[in-house]
Amino acid sequence: MSDWLQTVLLGVIEGITEFLPISSTGHLLLAEYFMGNLRSEFFNIGIQSGAVLAVVLIYREKLVHLALHWRQPEQLDYILKLAAAFS
Repeated sequence: MSDWLQTVLLGVIEGITEFLPISSTGHLLLAEYFMGNLRSEFFNIGIQSGAVLAVVLIYREKLVHLALHWRQPEQLDYILKLAAAFS
């Protein structure tokens, strides 16, 4: 399989698994292993950054609302829950 086709396939795997409640990193590493072509950490960080950017773009309105109204009790509660989820 060509290098660019593997890259596209890995991007699709990362993109799909990013929105599911499963480890997108784990699936990316497993796919690399089974393709027999392990990528660099820089590649993995880059491809995951693209997936995270897509999530940020989808939820941009919610994120802007949180940033502008963070002092409101409902928004502060949501921010604290997000912080706990990332801890």
